[in-house]
Amino acid sequence: MKHDPIIEEARAAGRASFARFNNDRAAAFEDLRRQTEELRRMGGRVVSLPPRRPRKQSATTKKAG
Repeated sequence: MKHDPIIEEARAAGRASFARFNNDRAAAFEDLRRQTEELRRMGGRVVSLPPRRPRKQSATTKKAG
């Protein structure tokens, strides 16, 4: 796979953000919930999509590896 600097930058930012919570997933998601609620209180738009089932992969669309 080719090296993509944009993907690497996004992953590094994600790792840095997650490290702020000592890699505690529950704490990181709680902070995201808090930020979302704060945005709603300020009148910001929060998009929510209904859950959907993953599509089944056929033999022709399944990735090798």
